[in-house]
Amino acid sequence: MDKSDFDTRQNNESVSTFRTIRETLEALGVALILAFLFKAYIIEVYSIPTGSMASTLMGRHKDVNCEVCGYPFQLSASQESNDGREGQRARNELPRVVGGTCPQCQFTMYLGADNLAGQTYLSFGGDRIFVNRSLFTYREPSRWHVTVFRYPASPQVNYIKRLIGLENETIMLRNGQVFVQKKDSGHFEIQRKPLRALLSMVRPVDDNDYVQPAIHELGWKTRWYGDEHWQRSADYKSFTGTGSQKEISWLKFRYIAPTTTDWYQLLQGKLPAGETGTPQLITDSLDYNTQITQYPSETRREEYRLEPPQSRIMQMLPRNPEGIGLNWVGDLVLRCTLNIEKSDSEIIFNLVKGGINFQCILWFDSGSTFATFSIPAAPDFEPFSVEVPIRPGCNHDVMFCNIDEEMRLIIDGKEIDTKGLGRYDALCAAHDLNGGALSRDRSPTVLDLEPAAIGTQGNASVHVNNLKIMKNMYYISCDSHIDARCDLRDSPFRYFHLGYEEEVRQILSNPAYWTHFGKTRKTKFKLDKDQFLMCGDNSAQSQDSRLWTTEGIPHYVERKYLIGEALYVWWPHGLRFPGTPLALIPNVKKMRWID
Repeated sequence: MDKSDFDTRQNNESVSTFRTIRETLEALGVALILAFLFKAYIIEVYSIPTGSMASTLMGRHKDVNCEVCGYPFQLSASQESNDGREGQRARNELPRVVGGTCPQCQFTMYLGADNLAGQTYLSFGGDRIFVNRSLFTYREPSRWHVTVFRYPASPQVNYIKRLIGLENETIMLRNGQVFVQKKDSGHFEIQRKPLRALLSMVRPVDDNDYVQPAIHELGWKTRWYGDEHWQRSADYKSFTGTGSQKEISWLKFRYIAPTTTDWYQLLQGKLPAGETGTPQLITDSLDYNTQITQYPSETRREEYRLEPPQSRIMQMLPRNPEGIGLNWVGDLVLRCTLNIEKSDSEIIFNLVKGGINFQCILWFDSGSTFATFSIPAAPDFEPFSVEVPIRPGCNHDVMFCNIDEEMRLIIDGKEIDTKGLGRYDALCAAHDLNGGALSRDRSPTVLDLEPAAIGTQGNASVHVNNLKIMKNMYYISCDSHIDARCDLRDSPFRYFHLGYEEEVRQILSNPAYWTHFGKTRKTKFKLDKDQFLMCGDNSAQSQDSRLWTTEGIPHYVERKYLIGEALYVWWPHGLRFPGTPLALIPNVKKMRWID
């Protein structure tokens, strides 16, 4: 190879290097331009600062696993941050979350830095989400969609809520539900959630996979119990119904929630004096709001130290009364894994609301399975049947819902099409006028202390596990003139100091106090053209459209302030590197679409 060849190769390499650098810079420039355009006109990255949309979206929070039952839950830690607050304070002057209550077993944990378990309970920043900014240029805003908008009082500040009221409507909040009166219409109609939104908005009441056999061995009543035809597994987590019965054999649920005093006794191997577990009504409590805070300069809150038999020393705190729900929730979901081993029996799913049974009966005929929906106490509701994809000897995930005045059935993640026959809102409206069984003002009865059940009839052999009870989200009916947590027109809670859990339990377990349950306040919000009503999923802790008039602004968001719809949680918060406080590992399991 002569010198000219060498010079040529060197020149070619120089040209190649220059071309590579130029192409890289060009590609980077194009990428930056596209990213800018993408962010400015299509997708925006948004961080959730507070818990007004919990549990759909998390603000600053703690992830906790209950040290008694192991149930995972979240607690608000927004108080630990200056985000979105006026009057910035030094970080060491902000309060710290030192406790919170498990939604499953109601045990209130101590989470302070000096906890005896030596656990580090980090607080994580809020969910980071993608927001579609261009959506409203070609599509109208939709009810139940999570929407980002500029706060009317300070348009430079972005808010995120769920859109529940559309233009030219009058919205009424009643019994925790949303009713709409269209323009020029003389009546209000209940608004139902599409399946994905419903599944996102329901909240846990009981998950029997986290049952604690030890306290039941002491004599504390179980939440799920059956008659002699139901056999319970040794771990209390599953049940088998067998036998041949002409009458229905029931496996029933009752909501029993130990108080702080109860847990203090139970975890030391003692049954509380005169108490074996009192059933009570289900309310709109939310575990996210049970956080207990303390300023660094304060003395540690009162705590209880427990030395359970054959276990380590534990700590607990008295419950935060602000986390106790005061509104009865009768809209429920019963979910389980069901295996029907014999096809010559009937399986009955039963939910109770206001003393009325709502039923879905599974039965077999000629190799097919059918579901019959009925309301036995309402003869003007016409029972109907649909075929369902359930096969004997197979496990099926079954959800029976009685929410928003409609019975719905979801099997293996797919909703059964009932063609609207499960809706009974028209009967509720009619019964409101004539005092019928389905009147919306009806109060709960003693039957609501056992609000869910699974029954068998015939030659039964049925196995159920993964039992879960969930409740509908409850919109508290408040406005600028009424800022309260209890919707009852004549509330029995006014006689009691809410710090006493036993007194609240006394109200929720005794029908003598329930005269006014169901007869709640009604608040109305009128919307004109290009006006929308926004409410947070964390109704008790959301400064949303219902209350804005106290700040001198209207109760609506104008169209010009709408930004877009929330799409996806792309960074829920990272997982910790083992042995470090660094939470930088992508938390793939919690990345999710927003419904």
